[in-house]
Amino acid sequence: MILCDVANHYQEQVCRTITSCALARGYNIAYFSSFTCYGIDTKNGRGEANIINLVPYERFDGFIICHDTFANEEAVKQMFGYIKERTNVPVVTLRRPWQDYPCVLAESSGSIQEIVQHFVDVHGFDRIAFMSGPMDHPDAKIRLAQYKEGLESRGISYEEKLVFYGDFWRKRSKEAARYFALELPERPQAVVCANDYMAISLCNELIHLGTLVPEEIAISGFDDIWETSVNMPPITTVTMKVETMAKMAIDTLEKMMRKQEVPSVQTVKTESVIRNSCGCTGMDFRSIVKRRVRQNKENENIQELVNSNMHMIVEMSEVQCAEELVQHVRILENRDNHVQNLFICLGEGRGTAFPKYCSTEPGYPGRFKAVGNVISRRITETESYDASDLLPREATEREPMVYYFFPLHNLDRTFGYVAINYKGVHSCEKTFHSWIAILGNALENLRLRNESRMLLEELNNLYIHDALTGLRNRRGFEYGSQELYERSQKDGKTMVIISIDMDNLKIVNDQFGHAQGDVALREIAAGLEYAAREGDVCARVGGDEFLVVGIDYDEEQAQQFLERFKSHLDRFNEDSGLPYLVIASYGYYIVPEDHAISLAAAIVKSDRCLYDTKRDKKARGLDMVLRENFD
Repeated sequence: MILCDVANHYQEQVCRTITSCALARGYNIAYFSSFTCYGIDTKNGRGEANIINLVPYERFDGFIICHDTFANEEAVKQMFGYIKERTNVPVVTLRRPWQDYPCVLAESSGSIQEIVQHFVDVHGFDRIAFMSGPMDHPDAKIRLAQYKEGLESRGISYEEKLVFYGDFWRKRSKEAARYFALELPERPQAVVCANDYMAISLCNELIHLGTLVPEEIAISGFDDIWETSVNMPPITTVTMKVETMAKMAIDTLEKMMRKQEVPSVQTVKTESVIRNSCGCTGMDFRSIVKRRVRQNKENENIQELVNSNMHMIVEMSEVQCAEELVQHVRILENRDNHVQNLFICLGEGRGTAFPKYCSTEPGYPGRFKAVGNVISRRITETESYDASDLLPREATEREPMVYYFFPLHNLDRTFGYVAINYKGVHSCEKTFHSWIAILGNALENLRLRNESRMLLEELNNLYIHDALTGLRNRRGFEYGSQELYERSQKDGKTMVIISIDMDNLKIVNDQFGHAQGDVALREIAAGLEYAAREGDVCARVGGDEFLVVGIDYDEEQAQQFLERFKSHLDRFNEDSGLPYLVIASYGYYIVPEDHAISLAAAIVKSDRCLYDTKRDKKARGLDMVLRENFD
């Protein structure tokens, strides 16, 4: 099932009904969802819409699509394109049709008209305004047309100035209240709202302005969300039998999976719910009190979740690695949240520290690792898995599985997703979108921290290493050699210092170019690394000068080092085919166990030994580097 904003009233009812049916009939259900509360034409909106790229469309036996809950029309078109290209399983749409797929609709053709007619027939109103949704929204257009038809059926002329375009949410209600109550030349007797969120907010804003509801302006809504029954006054509205629609959708899908014929369109009739905001009926205070108590408890729970999320933000700032996230997501602390299993699934990619994958491009990587796992409310380790499997192998159960999948991102930078399973028939809490956002922010902080650490390591590497050979430079040698000197002194062990100087680098540079000189220097470095033992420090300390230090060497071991080094150069010279040979002179000094000599003095002794060797080779003509001279 693919839908958006699962914590909203309508979607929550749909999910609960689908889950109940699935568990009873033995089906696995996967809900793929996102949130649009931070906008759609933004980086965050693109990160949320990426959920459609997570769905392994080929792996499912059927789909129920609530595409009217998505504000991002481009994502909806892309989603249906994927379904058409990648699978041919049954698809049912809910509350809005799409092409030739079977759909279940709310038959609302007479609902808004009936509310308008009620205001005219029962209350005698002839000046009735309308608070619409966004001008281009399909549902807003339909309900505005029904409002016009209601007026026409009672012989009342339509006036454009009595229509205020809202947002299907609460943001424009203050502006609407001022418009209806203060700015119009003649105040309307009633306002018909295109949904309940706007109706409740408009009612409260009018009262805040000092306008009585319903005595001075009557109000009605649409959808019959929970809050309408506990508002003061309770809101007259239109109810859709959401549970009936959802059950009809899964019944239809089940028939299609069995190759049975189904109607292309099925409808569930809406009904008017008359309450006090239109001026009808006396208030049932006992019923309102009961509902208020329930609402207060729900609000208290939401406040606790908000506080928990605030603590989570603080705790996440101390997280040092992605594997620690699950210890701070504050899921297990709340025993009333019904969460059974939770997986924080991050993409596999380059590097050693998660998040290893992050991308601003649409899509997800091929493999995932769940770094934060709660199975049966216990933190558990799991293995990596293919993206099309959606869950690690350890999550598999014999009983029907119901999971919600949400994109895990920061703005448009995707890291992975969250998979969550509830015990029984439950759905996401009202603050879940904030919880997900906090987790995404924590991963972004970790990513930036990892990048900073890598940059620092790279800068440090450049600071102490030679760019040409990769060996340590003079500064790196000073740090490393001093550390080894102090360690060997503490442990009472000998330390060798080996001085190496490439023979006649100037001849190679002059006759064959500096690029070939660089080749020779790199080969000297490769020979030193080949000869060195683990823990030895090798460095290029000048143009053609190299130094090596190592702990626990005696004369025999120092000679073995030099033999390994020489054998490496001999093999290179034999196979290189270059017109020159790479040869070097060397000398060494072994610092005794009592360290009666300083490190600086020991290096001087090693260099003297090198120079003695170099002079001797030169005198004997053994420092020739041109192959023709050598031959």
